[in-house]
Amino acid sequence: MNNTIRYDDDAERASIFTVPVRRIRPHFWTFSIFFITTTIFYVYVHAIDADTPSAIMGDVVYAAGFWIIFSPILVGGVAMVFAEMFRQKARQAGREEMNTAWREWNQRREEAHAEGKPFNEPTPDARDGTNSQRT
Repeated sequence: MNNTIRYDDDAERASIFTVPVRRIRPHFWTFSIFFITTTIFYVYVHAIDADTPSAIMGDVVYAAGFWIIFSPILVGGVAMVFAEMFRQKARQAGREEMNTAWREWNQRREEAHAEGKPFNEPTPDARDGTNSQRT
């Protein structure tokens, strides 16, 4: 088995499932918790049915295979959901900041128009990509 770390687009990955290195710990804990829970469930179900230990082991092996494959998907999915929530909040904050800058710019423009003064201040989106305000 090749245990070398591969580098794909600056994201370190390891294992045959290409789990990103930064997610190995969450993957391990996700796998462990769900595998142990599933194992306890199968032991309980087979104890009620008075099955043989080999029946229990057969189901535990299936559960291990399932969770080995599914836990990286679960961890990746949860990471994507939280990342999207963070991006959504960042976009909303950026929109609110830009809306505030535009409202303040428009208020200064209307005040200058009401006073009959010329208004040549650039719009908030024309200020070198920043939303800094003039004083």
